[in-house]
Amino acid sequence: MRKRIPEWACVWAMLSVALLSGGCGSDLGRLWAYYLFGGNQRSVEAEFEGLEDKKVAVVIYTDQRTQYEFPDLNLTLSSAISGRIEDNVDGVEIIPPTKIARFQDENIYWDEMDKTELGKALGADYIVFVPLEEFSTRLPDSAYLYRGRVTCQPTVHDVSKPLRQSRVHEFEKIRVVYPEHEPAGLATDNDRQIRAKTEQIFADRVAWKFYDHDEEIKP
Repeated sequence: MRKRIPEWACVWAMLSVALLSGGCGSDLGRLWAYYLFGGNQRSVEAEFEGLEDKKVAVVIYTDQRTQYEFPDLNLTLSSAISGRIEDNVDGVEIIPPTKIARFQDENIYWDEMDKTELGKALGADYIVFVPLEEFSTRLPDSAYLYRGRVTCQPTVHDVSKPLRQSRVHEFEKIRVVYPEHEPAGLATDNDRQIRAKTEQIFADRVAWKFYDHDEEIKP
């Protein structure tokens, strides 16, 4: 009878090959993670946990060109990110995104205010500042190929601290591309669909920084 290889030996072999092939950044590394965690998700801890029981304003910054093309973007993104934080962070009190958007509309130079001044004007303890470097739903130089792209590097500001100490955390740059591997869409409807999905993915990526969550392990 053929001798059965022990399960622990198979696991060790998979790990060894994965490490020799470049670790968890390789396909084999992801296969090992899939085997180890018993599924296609992994648990990730919050990167910043200071929002509990605080008043928080999620403030989106977009340049004039983006505002012209997507005039409601500040409101929709702030609403999406705020909703996720409110649902998952204990005791947090969200400053209404409509209040923030109205303040931005009525104060055209709001982006020149320091974050402590801005936070106090909004009635917040903390500002989650989300400055968009890029937001688009089309491929460059294309009139009909739709693909969402967002890039930003969010920061967290404690309004109670002096100006020079108010930025208490800076995250790594977040970049979302949807669809991830290829352009999609010819019909006008696809523009709305791709924008909605791009905003959804981006809002998750930002909000996840503030609470424990599960992320998909890509094969």
